[in-house]
Amino acid sequence: MNSKKVFAWVLFLGCLALIFFFSSQNGNDSSATSNVVLKILNDFLKIPYQNWESLLIRKIAHFSIYLILAIVTLNLLKQYTKLSKRQIIMALIFCLLYAISDEFHQSFIGGRSPEVTDVLIDFAGSIIGSLIYWYFLDKFIKKRNNTFI
Repeated sequence: MNSKKVFAWVLFLGCLALIFFFSSQNGNDSSATSNVVLKILNDFLKIPYQNWESLLIRKIAHFSIYLILAIVTLNLLKQYTKLSKRQIIMALIFCLLYAISDEFHQSFIGGRSPEVTDVLIDFAGSIIGSLIYWYFLDKFIKKRNNTFI
């Protein structure tokens, strides 16, 4: 296995592990993580924050990590085959199933509950990540003679 494939696998598995790690946090730890991010933003931007902003940070995190998951999934698939609409659909289905399993996993964690809206936000991030990869990164990779990741 060449180094590009190994690196693609590491990114893919690392992203899955990161999602699993955050989903494994109980409600208090998850809130604390969101509040740390808000404090950093507050210290950086010098803007006081409200309680609702913690919820916004969580939703942005959901969207962002699944955007990244879609990109690393497509990058992994690209290591083995030419990307087509079929591979993009496969990646999106995988991301959707992982989002559903992630919310199911949260149902077993104290202070957490599965949310359909989180699955939808995750899937929206996956769609945008796929579009970014398909329209921008894949073209960049082709121009650079497949030197991306």
